[in-house]
Amino acid sequence: MTATHVRIRLLPAALCLLLGCLPLLIPWSAGAATPEVLRAVHADVLHTTYDGSSLKLASRIGVGDYREADPAGLVFNLEDRGSARVELPDAPAFAFLGKPGDPVWIAPESQDPELIWPGWDTETIAAGQLRDDVVDLTLVNAEGPGAVEVFFNYDEFTGAVPRLFSSVDPAYKTVHQPIGRHVHANWSFSALGTYKLTFQASAVTPGGTAVTSGPVVYTFVVGPYEPPTTTPPTTPPTTPPTSTPPTTPPTSPPTTRPTSPPATSPSSTPTTPPPTCVTAVLSAGHVDVAARTVDGDLRFQVKDGTTGTTVWRDPGTVAFQVKPSADEVVPPSASYRFLGPAGATVWQIPQTQATDLLWAGWNTESVDYSTLSGPVSWSLDKVAGPGKLAVYQFDQFGQPLISFDSAKPLPQAISLAGPTHAHGNWAFTKLGLYKLTFTYSATTKSGARLSDTATLPVVVGNDLAALCPGGPTPTTTPTATPTTPGPPPTATPTHQPTTTAPPTTGPTTAPTSADRPRPTPSLRPCVTAPSPTTTRPATTQPTSTTPAATTTAPTQAGTTLTDGHADYAVRLEGGNLTSRLKDGTRTGAPVWRDPAAVTVRLTSAASTTAPGGAFGFLGAAGTPIWQIPQTQKSGVVWLGWNTEEMTATQVYGGGVDWRLDKLTGPGALAVFEFDSFGQPKVVFNSADGLPDTFRVPLGTHAHGNWAFTKAGTYRATFTHTATLANGKKSTDTATLTFVVGSTGGARSLAAAPTTTATETSAGTFSTSDCKLAMTGGRLGIGWIVAAAVVLVLGVVLVTATRRSER
Repeated sequence: MTATHVRIRLLPAALCLLLGCLPLLIPWSAGAATPEVLRAVHADVLHTTYDGSSLKLASRIGVGDYREADPAGLVFNLEDRGSARVELPDAPAFAFLGKPGDPVWIAPESQDPELIWPGWDTETIAAGQLRDDVVDLTLVNAEGPGAVEVFFNYDEFTGAVPRLFSSVDPAYKTVHQPIGRHVHANWSFSALGTYKLTFQASAVTPGGTAVTSGPVVYTFVVGPYEPPTTTPPTTPPTTPPTSTPPTTPPTSPPTTRPTSPPATSPSSTPTTPPPTCVTAVLSAGHVDVAARTVDGDLRFQVKDGTTGTTVWRDPGTVAFQVKPSADEVVPPSASYRFLGPAGATVWQIPQTQATDLLWAGWNTESVDYSTLSGPVSWSLDKVAGPGKLAVYQFDQFGQPLISFDSAKPLPQAISLAGPTHAHGNWAFTKLGLYKLTFTYSATTKSGARLSDTATLPVVVGNDLAALCPGGPTPTTTPTATPTTPGPPPTATPTHQPTTTAPPTTGPTTAPTSADRPRPTPSLRPCVTAPSPTTTRPATTQPTSTTPAATTTAPTQAGTTLTDGHADYAVRLEGGNLTSRLKDGTRTGAPVWRDPAAVTVRLTSAASTTAPGGAFGFLGAAGTPIWQIPQTQKSGVVWLGWNTEEMTATQVYGGGVDWRLDKLTGPGALAVFEFDSFGQPKVVFNSADGLPDTFRVPLGTHAHGNWAFTKAGTYRATFTHTATLANGKKSTDTATLTFVVGSTGGARSLAAAPTTTATETSAGTFSTSDCKLAMTGGRLGIGWIVAAAVVLVLGVVLVTATRRSER
């Protein structure tokens, strides 16, 4: 047989083999085209990158261990569930979304664990690669059954909603996005269905060359997702693609958002060189006007965190800049008349951090309060400048709380009773150079008076040359705080412009983040007998006397918290989920306490009234309530919730279920946050029935409002539940006690009494009026009989003396 005959005979076999392979090729192609559907995960939809030659748009999924993906193979699915569907409020600021009462579906700016959390980023682009360090992100085209709007949360001060992208309004097509940013906003869709959004990134290189990603199409499905129908393959694929791969939720909600799309990249120093008389002009990022203890003296310095590393600067060598873009219009409400007439312009350092602006607070976390006999006083002594200065915060219902107002006689002072870190709005009424003279003062236990006064220059606008023309050059440049204390200063500084660099002695503990302060006002502990035996799991205690990064209280005596920062938290101890009260009310490492041994006390500083309207679940308008606000308030415990100690390698499913099982007390408890429209979003509400469950993503540190409707003692029983990485379900239940009102009101007979502390009029504490929750140990018959005898004696005494029990 010749080779030709062999080839002819093999031809039909080859054709048969090829035709037989075709069914295999078809399902392979169909399987590859099946998109990955993203639900209830963190996704940077517009992940913008630049490698020195090509500007690209992709998508980035997850957090920490991100993975990049081609948008062509993704579906961003905003499900019609949970809080996604919203009825538009009757408020002019939201008229661009539709008519009052119309439904819209929103993927919110703040994470909702039930919904997809879309954002965008330019984090991987290095400074100097693009002109002005800016990328333009443009919504080129939008197809779908309704309108698409992307906007930031309602701004309580301006009464406006900052809009970013719009499918119907050509004025909102492009965002000038600085590099190095990670941004989230509200994505609103007016109808259910499939949307095709085409975005494009563009920029200019320093050499003047235009670069662009070209148009990239992103698919959003609002409501139920139905895979595209295809002809069933002859042979189905062996492994169908999964719709949503497990991803890790973000470690924390973003702490910053721009109030408007900034036009230039933020920087810790202005593009114009600072005058020679100062070391630095700080115009963006986190700073504090701070006091700290140095060699027994009280020092006033600027704590500069704008570069991510703490630098302690002398006020004579540093200036603040409030950029022209920080301008705001005074609202019409009468409560803002201290800023000027309605419609007037002011320039503000905002209370909440904004991209490209300075974020200035006040700070006494590095003051050694153990040597003092009372609080630290922070006073505004003098304001020299073209206009007025007002420093104020917002209360829990958005009303201004004024700390300083230079329109009134100076000096004015506020008292900081314990280690404090707070932020407020700094409003200036005119452009120009201001010189602000502040004093920090205190009295030691020996009666010595400590005081330090300094003048801080602030430029409102761009005229940096006005700072101090012709001033002398500083002899040294301030350096970052060392990890170990350096030598103390030999003399008290004068804070003149010629002052040399501040001493290099650093605070005893470094801040956890330059961008997210950890407020730590004072702890006022109960004076207690030893803790009763508890049934909660034991924990390993550190044996070293050196402060650890975190500390778990050993045999815990009862502790009462009346002020400062704390979190109802959960972490793994001994391989099991364990509920803890993370106590950060003192300087140094936080203490992890058993909730059963902690009482949170709300004094008159927490009292307010229910506003009514959307807050009707708190009671009728004007009804007295006691509230822990979502933003920190002096004299009130700032209680949040926390899952930061756990990672996706420890817990499966990306979160922990937090449940309020039971509440005993004279009234109701409601825990709520605010949504995109400034309306309450309820987490727990005992008034409409329990249990209530709230899903908390891993890596979360959040705060909300805790409102109690009557004075008295409450015991709230919470349960944390999660599935561990090994597949085991773990759960822990604990009870936290709240004492609400100036005297705590009625006491629950179920509460086990211990010796605790009551604040006296002099600000000291006596051991008479503080109780701890039961820890779960059994009561013997002797204790029951003793309790009955005490109860009977109490009734007899009340009847005989007609005096109420304290």
